[in-house]
Formats: sequence, structure tokens, C-alpha cells
Amino acid sequence: MTEGLRIPGRTIRLDRVRPGACCLMAGRDGPDLALLVSREGRPAPLLLNRRSAEGGHLPVRSDLPPDADVLELRGAVIAPSGAPASGRAATSAAALHLGDGRAYLCGRDESGRGALFDVGTGLASAVDPAALPRTRCWRVMVPEAGGVVTLYEAEPA
Repeated sequence: MTEGLRIPGRTIRLDRVRPGACCLMAGRDGPDLALLVSREGRPAPLLLNRRSAEGGHLPVRSDLPPDADVLELRGAVIAPSGAPASGRAATSAAALHLGDGRAYLCGRDESGRGALFDVGTGLASAVDPAALPRTRCWRVMVPEAGGVVTLYEAEPA
């Protein structure tokens, strides 16, 4: 039951959120859960709980005003929910890519360009996702009352 759930976070302007941080922001169908990423030196949110109609990719939004208020989720962690997989089943969009002690997510912007982002830093990476093990199931968790609460769990495409 989530009736009494208080999400640990603080309201902050989008341009003050550091890359690699998770936040909640106003979306067209309710709040969007996002990882703030940096692409070509500019911050942009990678929407974690929304898939694009084309290929089921995670959208990267670059059209948000920098003074928009978001709820920064302190201590949020993106972690795999299932065992790493290999082969065709694991090449689905929005898979969590794992390698070198880091995790990566792919996103696609409004013009269809894709990029791979380091989950911990939010920075775009030149790593080839085809060379990494990946898991289609992953979740975003935040610390709450001495434990963790899962805010979002990705479903296989």
C-alpha cells in the first residue's frame, strides 16, 4: 500500500539538477520519471517510464524550459531486476546495458537520433551497446524508512 509513501526529494529547477540524477517532472499523462542526462553538453531528461511509439525506445526530451520545477529524487538507484541475457531477446529497446561495473541506458530524441548514457553520470557514452550484456527488466529505487521503495519497474517489450 502506497497511501502514506513520501518520496524523498526536493523541488528544484531543472537547470540545477546534475546529470545522473533521477527526478519526477510534470508530463502529459501525469508525472514522468526521468534520468537527467547530458547530450552534446546540454542537459536533457531521459524519460524512464515512457516509451516512444517507434520501437519502444526511451525518449530524450530537449524541449523543456530550464526553469521548470522538478522533484529531484535523492539517492535514487537504477538497478537490474533480472539476470543479464544475451542474444536477440536482449536487444530490445530500453534494455539496461551492463559492463565495467557501470550501467547504461539508450535513448532516442525527437529527431530519431539515439545515444547510450551512463546511468551513474548521465553522460553520453561511446561504448557499443551490442558488446555489453543487458537485461530488459530493471527498476528505479529510492531509500525510504530504512529500506528502499521501487518507484518504477521496466517491463520487457
